[in-house]
Amino acid sequence: MPAVRVAFDSRPGADTRSVGHYARCLLRALRDTAGERDEILETHRPRSAEVFHAPWLEGAMLRSPCPMVVTIHDVVAFTRPSERLRCGGVHLHLRHLALQRATHVIVPTEVVACEAVSELGLEREHVVVIPAAPEPVAYAPCQPAPPVLPRTWEDVGRETWRVYEDARTQPKRACVAGSSRRLGARAPRGPSSAGL
Repeated sequence: MPAVRVAFDSRPGADTRSVGHYARCLLRALRDTAGERDEILETHRPRSAEVFHAPWLEGAMLRSPCPMVVTIHDVVAFTRPSERLRCGGVHLHLRHLALQRATHVIVPTEVVACEAVSELGLEREHVVVIPAAPEPVAYAPCQPAPPVLPRTWEDVGRETWRVYEDARTQPKRACVAGSSRRLGARAPRGPSSAGL
């Protein structure tokens, strides 16, 4: 397989909550599972990359210069009116437009995948389920380790590299085909358009 040059938006890694933990662990796993010639650039400006990965919705770009992969952890902000108001209607609408332009969307569960399709109008073949790895469990000396080891972050890293390969080979496809912008009509308008 040819080498892949990936721009990874590492900004959420500074967050102490779950999105930050996901970004830090995934970045480490990508480095551990990268091919000999694969390259990871920590940047949210992917000018010289072949694939851009935003591991959070806020990192999605409206105009990415290369195929874009976005990880969404849930669709709550899009579906609950109170979250839309708290997050800002126009800002959230722009994030949804950016998400629609991604070639692939990574989600943690099949439930979130179904919600992304039904609530956000994404096409199912563009939504990839890659569950995060569980936290390592310390076993007491008298407790035997489980016979089958649980999923690891290296597994997550390898699956994510496969998504990058797919994104690079099909750079023109977007998560929403043509004019099927389902959420666009449901997103709240900004204050300036309310009186029109």
